[in-house]
Amino acid sequence: MVGQPSLSAADFILNSYLCISPEAAWIEWYRRSWREEDPPERHSTNKFNLRDVMPIDLLDEEEEKVLPPAMAEARVKPYQSRLQALDESERILDMITNAAYAMDRSVPNDMLALADRIWFGADRPFQAAREAFAHIETDLESWEQRLETERSQLAQAVLGVRPGDIVASQRNGALVRISAESISLYSTEKRVTFVISGRRFRKDGTLGKISETISFAMDRRDE
Repeated sequence: MVGQPSLSAADFILNSYLCISPEAAWIEWYRRSWREEDPPERHSTNKFNLRDVMPIDLLDEEEEKVLPPAMAEARVKPYQSRLQALDESERILDMITNAAYAMDRSVPNDMLALADRIWFGADRPFQAAREAFAHIETDLESWEQRLETERSQLAQAVLGVRPGDIVASQRNGALVRISAESISLYSTEKRVTFVISGRRFRKDGTLGKISETISFAMDRRDE
């Protein structure tokens, strides 16, 4: 009498899934044989209450923020003075930056040293000015970071969006959904553009790895 050959783990395909609902979690797995005559088998663990292992009642619910493709002026109006102050700060920083780099490369160091020796002796005012402008470079980086922080905070206030929020908007007739990671704005004399960047959701609703940017522009009126 010839017996059936024993089956090893290599004779099966096993797929397992972690399943989570709003109240419970469990594991399901499906085992099927390479042989068509063997029907697939489905198994699952008992469900356990999420409240037994984590304080889900205290967790914030994820809310999807749906934003229109164009930015309404009424949405920005309450923040107009703050936006103007940001514009002025940007202009001042540009002026200081241009002055600092012009001073840095306009006159060679040896010429400044010679002028100091001839006209001022040990006081060295030209060299002192050159060194002072060199120290400003560190300050410029710090000021730029502060302005970027203000841009981000102002954009968050206007849009009502924070990092970690799910943001959706129509683009070319299709709905784009991303998990917001960075939020900022860019301002010119004619337009303010709000920009949200993050990873895009796939069509099946899961978060993908592709980065996406959603922008919202508003034309500025002459003040």
